[in-house]
Amino acid sequence: MTARPGATRSASAAGTAARRAAAALAAVAALAAAPACGRSAEEQEVDALLHAIDALRNAPSEPRAGREALLAELERQPASTPPAASARDTCARAYRLLLEATAAEARVRALLEAPEGPAALSDLTDLAAADAKVKESAEVMPRCAEALAGLRRARRGM
Repeated sequence: MTARPGATRSASAAGTAARRAAAALAAVAALAAAPACGRSAEEQEVDALLHAIDALRNAPSEPRAGREALLAELERQPASTPPAASARDTCARAYRLLLEATAAEARVRALLEAPEGPAALSDLTDLAAADAKVKESAEVMPRCAEALAGLRRARRGM
C-alpha cells in the first residue's frame, strides 16, 4: 500500500509539531526545576521548610504512615537560621507527640476490640501514655504556630 503524498506531509507536520511541543515542555520543566533568579540558599531553605510543614499540617490523619513519612521529611529539612530551626523543631515535636499518641490509642483500641479483650490492666498503660502525649502536643502546637508565623515574617524580610 502506498501512502498518499498529502498524508505523508500531514504526518510529517504532526511529528514536527509534537517534537516542538516536547522541546517547549522540556524547557519549561528545566526552568521550573532551576533555582529562582536572585533567591538565596536561605530563602530556598525556608521555602522548603514551609512546604514540609504545610504538607504535614494539611495531610489527612489516616493512613498514619503517610503522616509519618511527612514528619520524617520535615525532620530531615535543613534549618540554618534560628527561626527556621525553631519552626522545624517545634512543629516536628508537636506532630511527633500527636502521631505517637494516635499510635498508642490504636493499640488500646485493638486490645479492647480483641475477642479476648485486654489480658490485664497493664495492657492499657498505652491509654495513659496516649493521653499524656495528646496533652503535651496540645501545649506544643501553639508554639509551632508561633514559630511558623515567625518564619513566615522572616521570609518576607529576606
